[in-house]
Amino acid sequence: MASTSTKAAAMKSILTPSTTLDGHGELIRSISYFPDGEQMISGSEDKTVRRWDLKAGKEIVRVRGVCEEDVWAVAVSKNGQWVVTAGGDWNSAVLKVCEVETGIVKTFEGHSGQITCIDISADSTLLASGAKDATARIWNLDTGKLVAGPFNSSPWGAWVGAVRFSQDSKKLAVRLDMGTCLEVWDVQKQKLDVRIGKWGGVGFTSVPVFWTNQNQNILTAFTFTADVAWTIYEFNASTLETVGASFEGHTKTIESLALSFDCTLLASTSHDDTIKLWAFESRQLLASFDVHKIHTVIFSPSSRQLAYTTFIGDDHKIHICNTPPGVLAQAGASAHKNSTLNNLLNSDATRRSPAGRRRQPVPVIPMAQRPPPTIDPQQPVFLRLRQLLRFTSPTNAGPPVQPRNPLDVPATLPLPSSLSGQATTRFNHFEISSPPPSSNGITQFIRQHLSFLTPRHSLGPPVVEVAAGRKVTRLAVVKLPEYKKVDDTRHPPSQQATMPHENDSADIDSLPDVHWCKAFLCYYSCWSHGRLRMPPRWRLERVDIPRQDGAANSSHGGRT
Repeated sequence: MASTSTKAAAMKSILTPSTTLDGHGELIRSISYFPDGEQMISGSEDKTVRRWDLKAGKEIVRVRGVCEEDVWAVAVSKNGQWVVTAGGDWNSAVLKVCEVETGIVKTFEGHSGQITCIDISADSTLLASGAKDATARIWNLDTGKLVAGPFNSSPWGAWVGAVRFSQDSKKLAVRLDMGTCLEVWDVQKQKLDVRIGKWGGVGFTSVPVFWTNQNQNILTAFTFTADVAWTIYEFNASTLETVGASFEGHTKTIESLALSFDCTLLASTSHDDTIKLWAFESRQLLASFDVHKIHTVIFSPSSRQLAYTTFIGDDHKIHICNTPPGVLAQAGASAHKNSTLNNLLNSDATRRSPAGRRRQPVPVIPMAQRPPPTIDPQQPVFLRLRQLLRFTSPTNAGPPVQPRNPLDVPATLPLPSSLSGQATTRFNHFEISSPPPSSNGITQFIRQHLSFLTPRHSLGPPVVEVAAGRKVTRLAVVKLPEYKKVDDTRHPPSQQATMPHENDSADIDSLPDVHWCKAFLCYYSCWSHGRLRMPPRWRLERVDIPRQDGAANSSHGGRT
């Protein structure tokens, strides 16, 4: 709740106007910007309507309008096509609409008392008016015909202080002059939707009303007692119940309100001679300025300027000043923070499901039951374990990938049958293992009675025994009797002469000194410490080995 704590934090100073418009001789009741923000229109009790060039800082005299009665309200449509003036006296009403391009003026007749407030719909087609005859009416701007009404806003005969269309023009909010009664009317059905408060109080104020939160709420100064309205409330448009915290800070009657077009910044004036700027979303008082005898306040279309009127004796002026940049930044940050919080609270992650609504159960997919394997108690124990564990031989995992060049085989893969078939000696299988010390009886038992746990290949090089804790030599797998290493294809021939050959380090595998079991697993999976090991390719040259018949094998090279 924005109260004493926020009031102490707000800065309080005097506004310095950048432009002052002087010309009216009586109280300036109403001012309104043109959509481009470069011109302004004003209406006064001196029976004139004046149009101002804000860049030049002076009146455009040729378009001044002279009325027979006091001017209480002026408005410019959002498309800049229409300028509306309203006023009159106690027993007569004046409502005129001027088309800006042609200068044609139309007079709308219907009210029987002085018109105190007007509003133009967002689509610039409808005009709403409220008067001292306690009625509100809706007109067609183009034809001048009465569209809806009269709405008898007060059964007690109270004056209408403010009217405002919703953004879709389907609802009309009406505030009585004392600030003790607020109504919402259905424009199409022409009936009262909801009302709060009753006639009473003292004084007359023309404090405007605003639709907020996408036509869901209404903002205005209001009092729930017979006292003056010095507090600003936001109401739910359907129930007229208060929403959120109120704007508290003024000590006397609130005279005027202005809401920026992005609904982030609120300005208020009061008989306590202050202009207060509020962050609309958080209700925080951002700034308070001392202005003597202030009456009306409005924002420019861009919200970067603030215009207000003053009356000091016979001196009636319009002042235009820049909205403090720090205030604009604070209001925008507050609106962004509240928007983010609301989005989080209304997200699917935090929204509760309706009562009685349960989530659909996850369907269960039936799984086919596999019949248990039949076990013959007469079989040896290793055969029974093999049936239960269902080990798969590596040779059945898939067809081997044959490289394009039959001699282009990585060192960690067995030679294809086309190469191994050329050897004088043929091997049925090979296995890579490291025999544990003879004292390890469990390992010896596994190797003797559960030999199927050791991976075997049907074709390949002979068994290579590697001592535990020693590095595995790559060529140990493929070093057949009829091949010898010629050079390392990882380096160009020109660089091989400069490569170090201490202890034949190029012939050593990259596996670290680990236990024989870890070395076996790393070697077989081609992985070393979590990184893929790229084995070098050796160019092997075939060695001529005399056959038993005295012939010799032909010599040719390849890669593996």
